[in-house]
Parts: sequence; C-alpha cells; structure tokens
Amino acid sequence: MTRDTRAMVAFATRWSRFGGGDEYILPEFGITPVVFYQRLLAMVTTTLVNEVDFATRRHLREFCSRKLGQSSATPVAIAP
Repeated sequence: MTRDTRAMVAFATRWSRFGGGDEYILPEFGITPVVFYQRLLAMVTTTLVNEVDFATRRHLREFCSRKLGQSSATPVAIAP
C-alpha cells in the first residue's frame, strides 16, 4: 500500500463511526467525498491489500457503499 492509500484507510476507519468526516476530506486529500469513497471502495474490493484485515475491509466496503448511495440520493440544488 502507498502512503496515500494507508492515509485513506486510516481516515475512513477513524471517521466512519462518526458519519465519515466528509468536511475534512477535501482539505486532507484534495478530492471530493464522492471521489474519496469511490477510490476507497475500489481499493478494498478489487485490490489485494495485505495490510488491511478482512473485518476492516468488509466494514469499509459497507461504509463506502452506504456513503455513495446517500450521495446519489441527495438532490443537487441548481441556482436559478
């Protein structure tokens, strides 16, 4: 795992019990929460990550899926 990948896993693991810490993702990683959760989900589902145990991988898969489901269900406000 790269340093960035480890940082994403640590961040998501730490903040998931508090709803995700979405307001800190852009300043911390320079990407939007949606992109963060997409990348993390792809990493824990398709990439071999030997440094992350099965329970944590499962938790992060479920958490990212839930967060991404919420983001697609949230209507986007369009300014007049």
